[in-house]
Amino acid sequence: METQIVNFRDRYDNLALSVISNFVKFSQNVSNAREEEQRKLKYIEDLAKRIAETEAQMALVAAENLKVQEKKKKDLQKNAELRAKLKQETIKADDMQSAAQRERSRIEKEEQLSKNIQDKVNVFLKPYHDILGVTFQSSTGSEASLRLIFQMPNGKKCVVKLAKKGLKIVKCTPMLKDLEKLEAQLAKTNDYSGFVIHLRSLFMNEFTS
Repeated sequence: METQIVNFRDRYDNLALSVISNFVKFSQNVSNAREEEQRKLKYIEDLAKRIAETEAQMALVAAENLKVQEKKKKDLQKNAELRAKLKQETIKADDMQSAAQRERSRIEKEEQLSKNIQDKVNVFLKPYHDILGVTFQSSTGSEASLRLIFQMPNGKKCVVKLAKKGLKIVKCTPMLKDLEKLEAQLAKTNDYSGFVIHLRSLFMNEFTS
């Protein structure tokens, strides 16, 4: 009987020890499972936080990229406008340069033509200068005219202009008499040679007397 009791106690003790051991293991497993779950939750929370931060950074990058693209678009548009304006200004400058070149060519031709005419006039008028003793000068102003100058050593002179309607007295120091009548007579007769000879005679008589 005692042996049975001892065996029962031993089985009880072993069972109790086994139950306690299993409970301890279960408690450890539960604790480990909780710790693992907490680690997983912490990892998930950290991962979600990192994802949110990454998404926020991506949103900032996207916003900056959008600004860059908009600025690039505006810069390209501005560049295109400047190129178009530069092209217009270049065309305008080329046109102005061409016009200036044409004007220079026209002036050069006119100057050359004027020089040729002046040379021919000088050749044509030289005998009159030698015979009549008068000086012929072409006007340098806007009006095309021919002037005859009677010059005396004492500073007395008479300037006669060849105008469309005939010879006109421009300046005479001292003033000769009846010049208006001479001009009227020339308009009727158109005798330039006689007019010049007669005027020179009056001029010489008046200034040498």
